Amino acid sequence: MKLTHWHGRLMLRRPRSEWADATVMLGGGGARGLAHLGAMRAIGHSGIGIGRMVGVSMGALMAALCAVERDVERAEALARDFLESDRYRTLQQKVVGAAAGASGRDESNARWLRRWTRLFWAQKAIGRAALTESLLPSTLLEAITDELLPDIAIEDLRTPLHLIAVDLRSGQRVVLSRGSLRKAVVASMSIPGVFPSVEIDGRKLSDVGVYDAVPCDLARELMDGFGELIVIDVSPTESAHKSCRTALQSVLRFQELAEARIRQQQLTYADLVVRPQLGSVAWFDFTNPNPLIQAGYDAAAGALAQVE
Repeated sequence: MKLTHWHGRLMLRRPRSEWADATVMLGGGGARGLAHLGAMRAIGHSGIGIGRMVGVSMGALMAALCAVERDVERAEALARDFLESDRYRTLQQKVVGAAAGASGRDESNARWLRRWTRLFWAQKAIGRAALTESLLPSTLLEAITDELLPDIAIEDLRTPLHLIAVDLRSGQRVVLSRGSLRKAVVASMSIPGVFPSVEIDGRKLSDVGVYDAVPCDLARELMDGFGELIVIDVSPTESAHKSCRTALQSVLRFQELAEARIRQQQLTYADLVVRPQLGSVAWFDFTNPNPLIQAGYDAAAGALAQVE
């Protein structure tokens, strides 16, 4: 065993060969969360026993998919097939106005990205935000969960799963460990203002990852002092120089800085942090999943190799 510091306390860290009841947290990050699949494959190859999984936002979907499909390579194939399907392209067109051009899927994806950029920076988006609950309907999130996940209860999964959201009414973070798997995933992925919140047990639930992408303190509470905490953090690296020429840019920059500070604090609870190198991939860019998945595998394999 080795002595290590965790959250200001001196603790004994067991060798990796004894990690038989690890908790794996999959953080938020939109499309960047596809890296979770590769990271989970590397963890599986390492022989570490997973006692429970915790998911936030896109990490909630990936954690649910891995809990359902215990063969992670099968989970990867399902995600890839869906992103390349006509079903997904049709949803793109309905939700964000993308349409396939003469050059096929690549052109459709390029138009989709341009549409997303316009949606979030154009003045009309601000006007819509002032008049409606969300910029986009929940259609896309519901279709994704319906396609990738079975209609089962969370508590029926063999691997304990906990999905985290925020209650917009109380302001409290909420851990979803029972009830509809699909509904809980949609709640955890529903970015406030972008997608409608989800009503569960009288609470108005949305994506907590906007400000707390890796709520490791909650994961520690769920662990009740047993096992190790592995955190896969796919958040973008904080930029030191960023344009703030408009009011909206300034607000978004402030939000980014606040989330980065909270994330730094939360990661002190982890026994092992995996940070895939994903560059500047935007949260909405699902056009090229393979490099993201591979980056997750490489990062996790490298991090695990450093643990004796």
